[in-house]
Order: sequence, then C-alpha cells, then structure tokens
Amino acid sequence: MELSARIKEERNKLNLSQDALAHKLHVSRQAISKWERGQSYPDLEKLIEFSDIFGITLDELVKGDKKLERKLVNDGGNLMRGRSIFGYVLIAVGILTGFWGGSMYPVGLMNEDFMSFLIGASLLITLGIPLVKDIPKWIVLGSLYLTLLLSVVYMISLKMGLWVTLIGIVMLLGLGWWLTTKITDKC
Repeated sequence: MELSARIKEERNKLNLSQDALAHKLHVSRQAISKWERGQSYPDLEKLIEFSDIFGITLDELVKGDKKLERKLVNDGGNLMRGRSIFGYVLIAVGILTGFWGGSMYPVGLMNEDFMSFLIGASLLITLGIPLVKDIPKWIVLGSLYLTLLLSVVYMISLKMGLWVTLIGIVMLLGLGWWLTTKITDKC
C-alpha cells in the first residue's frame, strides 16, 4: 500500500481530522493533505512520529511504497561523506594555489613559474571534482581536458626538445583517453 493511502487510512481509524493530526506532528494541515494525496513525502523524522501516533511499525507504514523506499535510500546516500568533503578540500586548495601563483608571478601562459602553480591548481581541482557526489560527468571530463591542455602548454613553455615535447604530448593524450574511458564507464 502506498504511504498516502496508509496515512489516510490510519488517520481515519483513529478518528483524527487532518488538523488534529497536523497539530500532533507540528506541521500544517496542508502538509498532511499533500502527504495524503501523494504530492510529497514526509521526512524520516515525521515517518517515525507517524508510526508512534498510529501504533504501527515504521516497516508497516512504509513497506509497499516503492517510490518512498527509493527516496529514503537516496536521501540516506546524499549525506556528505568523507570522500565528498575531501573532494571539496582538494578543490578549495586548488583554487587557493592558483590565486597564490597568480599573485606571486606575472600571469602568462609562457611564464614557467606561473604555469607551475596553474598546473598544480588544475591538477588538485581535477582530482577533487570526481570525489564530490553527483557531479555530472561532463564537468569531470571538462576539468580533465582543461588540465591536459594546460599541461601541453606548460611543456611548450619549458622549451624542451621537440622529441621530448612530442613524447609528453602523446603520453598525455593516452592518459586522457584512458581516463575518459574510465569516467564514462563509471557514470
């Protein structure tokens, strides 16, 4: 049975009006009405209160409403975990590194000192982005490609020999291709 029908049925068994139930739950009557019509779902705390008021288990209240079960699982997974926090820290450190390099050295794509900071910053950001939960893959890929492009520009700015630069570019392209296949397979 869907939660909306279960709430209405249990409320009627106790001869409670929507207003009376709303008062017990400390919510508006409109919230009860939306829940009974299936327009929205109560949070987990309210579901526990419902089970207490109705004298039924949480399992009896929720079981059978597949949409609500999926929502509860997703909501539980959306809490910020250590991995996401670490991702945000890497992104923040990357941004700060980029600004610090820009404040210490003249900004220019052929300035080796500035590019060292810029590559470090973009690498930190690129490593942090995939760790954050629910980041679209196009953002992850865009960050990867930008870092690879900046790395090629950096190698050119170092004025290395032609063969060394070409070998480096080929290796970066291979790395980019491999990471692209891993990212698109994962998402």
